[in-house]
Amino acid sequence: MAQIRDTHSNKSYPLRAHHTFGRCTERSDTVISSPITSRIHLALEWDGQRWNARDLSKNGTWLGETRLNMNESTPLEVGDKLHLGSPEMPPLELLDDGAPVTSLLGLDGAPTIALEPFVFLPDQDKPEAVVIYSYQQRSWLLHPMEQDTPQQADILHHGDNISFGGLSWQVFLTETEQSTEINQPPDSSLENIEFVFDLSQDEENTALKIIQGGKDLSLGERSHHYLLLHLARQRAMEAARGFDGKTQGWVDNEQIKKDLGMDMPHINIMIFRARKQIADKLTEVWDSEHLVERGKGRMRFGGSNFKIYKGDQLTYALPSAEAP
Repeated sequence: MAQIRDTHSNKSYPLRAHHTFGRCTERSDTVISSPITSRIHLALEWDGQRWNARDLSKNGTWLGETRLNMNESTPLEVGDKLHLGSPEMPPLELLDDGAPVTSLLGLDGAPTIALEPFVFLPDQDKPEAVVIYSYQQRSWLLHPMEQDTPQQADILHHGDNISFGGLSWQVFLTETEQSTEINQPPDSSLENIEFVFDLSQDEENTALKIIQGGKDLSLGERSHHYLLLHLARQRAMEAARGFDGKTQGWVDNEQIKKDLGMDMPHINIMIFRARKQIADKLTEVWDSEHLVERGKGRMRFGGSNFKIYKGDQLTYALPSAEAP
C-alpha cells in the first residue's frame, strides 16, 4: 500500500489515487498546519504505474534541493523527500510507491483489510456484517447480517468508522466519491451461467456445478448450496405454473426461515457466502450480488438457467422444457 511519512510528526499516511496536502481541512486529504503551506499546496497522483508530484502552491515545493515547476507532474521514487513551502521545512518522505489500495484501516490494534468485492467482518468464521462492492450503485455497501432487506444496507464513504466484533476500522477509499472504485465492471453476468444442482436422495448433501462458455466448474458441496437449490426449486415450480420471469420464485423471509429452520442472520451469512463463492470463481461476472435477489421481506434465486438433479433424475429445470 502506498504510504508517505511526515518526518516532523513521524506519522505515516496511506495515499489515495489523487491525494492532496495543505492547510484546508475540508479539501486536503492530509492537513499540513504550517503557516507557509498553502490551503491546497501539493497533489500526489497515481497514473497507473507510478506516483507523480504536482505543486499547487504560492510558496513552492522542493523535491530534495530542486524546486518543482508549478502545476507540472514530476515522477517520484521510494525515499524521495518533498519540502512544502521552503527547502528548510521537515519533508514528506515517500515510504512505499506501490499502487493505492482501498482498505479498511485497522484502529486500536485491529488488522488493516484490503477491500475485495466481498469482505466479512470481523472475520469469515463468525461474520456480523459483510462489505460488498455494488457495480449498479458504484459504491461499497455495508450489510449487517441481522438485517432482512438490501434497502437497509449503508453506502460507505471515505473516512467512515465502523465496528464489529469488538474491532474498529476506518474506511479508506482510494478514489474520490465521484469516481468508481472499480473502473470497468466485468463483461459477463448470471444470465450467461447455467447452474446444475446435484441433490442427494436424503437431501442432506447438495453439490453445485456451473457451466459458462462450454466450460464446467465444480463448486463442490457447501451448506449454502441447499439454500440456492431451495429457492431455485421454488422458481422452477412457479414457472411451470405459468408465472412470468418477474414474479416467479419469490419467497417470504418468514417462510424461508421456517423451511430451513434458521434465523435471518444465519440465512444472510449463507447468501453472502454463496455470492462470494461465485465472485471468487467467476471474476468476469459483474452481478454476483444478484445470485439471490432481495426485495422487501422476500427473496428468490437470481439465476434463470438451471437444472436440479436428485440422484440420477432431473427433477426441475429452467427453462422447463427438459424437466420431466
